Amino acid sequence: MNQAHLPTNTPVDNLLSRPSNPTAIRPASFHTSHADEPPSFWRAWLWWLVPALIGLALVLWFVDPFIGDWDGLDYTMLSLAGYPSSMALGRNLFIFGNYALYETVHRLFGVQPESAYLVFKYAVVAQSPLALIAGWVLARDFTRSVYSATLAALFIALSPVFVLYGGQVMTDVPSVLLLSVALIIHYRGLQQERIWMVMLGAALLGLGMNLRETIGFYGPWLVIAPFVCGWKLGRRQIVLVALSCFLFFVCAFSWFGFWFITDSHYRWIWFGWRESMRQETARHPITLRNLWPYLAYFFISAPLVLLSLPLAMRSEWRLRRLSPTLLLAGTGLFANLLLFLNYSTAINWRYFLTGLPAMAPLCADFLIRTLNWRVKNIRIAFGVWATLVLGFAIVFGLVVRPASRQFIERRAMSKEYGQRLKTLPRDAVMLSGSQTIAVTYWKAIGAGNWKTIGTGGGWPGDNLVPLIEEHLNGGRRVFLDADPRWWLPCGWQRDEIVPIVNLQKRFRFRRATETIYELRPVDDASATDSPHLESLLPENRPEDMKKCPHLQG
Repeated sequence: MNQAHLPTNTPVDNLLSRPSNPTAIRPASFHTSHADEPPSFWRAWLWWLVPALIGLALVLWFVDPFIGDWDGLDYTMLSLAGYPSSMALGRNLFIFGNYALYETVHRLFGVQPESAYLVFKYAVVAQSPLALIAGWVLARDFTRSVYSATLAALFIALSPVFVLYGGQVMTDVPSVLLLSVALIIHYRGLQQERIWMVMLGAALLGLGMNLRETIGFYGPWLVIAPFVCGWKLGRRQIVLVALSCFLFFVCAFSWFGFWFITDSHYRWIWFGWRESMRQETARHPITLRNLWPYLAYFFISAPLVLLSLPLAMRSEWRLRRLSPTLLLAGTGLFANLLLFLNYSTAINWRYFLTGLPAMAPLCADFLIRTLNWRVKNIRIAFGVWATLVLGFAIVFGLVVRPASRQFIERRAMSKEYGQRLKTLPRDAVMLSGSQTIAVTYWKAIGAGNWKTIGTGGGWPGDNLVPLIEEHLNGGRRVFLDADPRWWLPCGWQRDEIVPIVNLQKRFRFRRATETIYELRPVDDASATDSPHLESLLPENRPEDMKKCPHLQG
């Protein structure tokens, strides 16, 4: 059935189906060797439904038992309070979207704060198949092939990053969804010369920076794509491109700007975040030694994409020069390359989901076309690559699952930490190491009024002892959780262990629970327990030291 014979679509249907007039502006990158016209979205339902269901099943299988990464606890607390994050541009879209969602279910169903994380987590789970469907549509629009689109969607669905973070209160999967939708709308606007779609796509890309700032790395697409897609270099076109960039910047920075200008407390915590980033960068300097973990994490996130990308880009350039598909992949690669300039990329693998939706279409189409040229059967070509992607996923699942389980179990302990806090005074000051965020979380949902002496960016450094004495002199009781699981001998916490051990020289201790001790002044003769804090030192924990990552050499 030709598109011209289809009934007029609604705006939503038009987004899901193929462009209403694909021959109006057909860039040379369209791969009509697969099919002159791919079937419409609804007729090809099996092609996008399978990767969507596979992705959803894997996300549910690996769903986090609690909230997820430490940032997720922060997002949960901020979503309940309706206040932006201090990180970068504030993650306003994610936090206030969750805030509105919680207020709705709280009023309708009486959901309480202690269960809010379930609402936020399963909202991300629900977005996982939608993100895969959007990725499928994006790849189908560029490659004109349901085979390439389905393989591209499988690249994303079987990425360990997508699977693990699809079941957490994190922004990674929602950012894939919004990025894909924005690119679909913008690209179709360029094809059909519908200015409102071009502007809407640019605005959504900018708004996406309030979900995850790395979406902003796609800014060059707004400038270059119109002319690669056939627009002439005229005054009107330049004005339209400039207007789309203006909308992008307004939607990207206005929300953050409002909070930064009008809220002095927000400015204070934002500058605190900047200082913590400076400290973390000093601990993990950006050097060429980071290239190995960078490539390792890139490979784990999408092995076939990394391996085939150079060949795919070379092939596309030789066949069509700078085509829309090549530009899209180049923009995604550019986004991932910029990640190297951030210290976090060398210690965290999840950021490589940034460029995957853009690189997947080109790589999938190249792999299928190359193998189809040899075997002369596109179904066999698709089946071979789909099986290989599944094989990589199984192998990485077997290799990564044990290490991943340790992190998941440690994060799940934050859920159980509330039981420990119930045995202590509700206004206690806590030194809880990596569980500091758990203390803050349980306080935020109303379980107590504890105060924390921070870790990482909030660590008081040389001011630790004076700070403890200040609390004691003010009548507040101070407790130290000496559980070695909260004081890891790796990374930034390694520097905090020695000052913790030295507290034995400045204070007396009274046991409160199996691992929690109350700090008392040296003249308190009733505090006679010994916490044996020297057991926390790295040299006394050879087994724990073996688990420390050595990716940076």
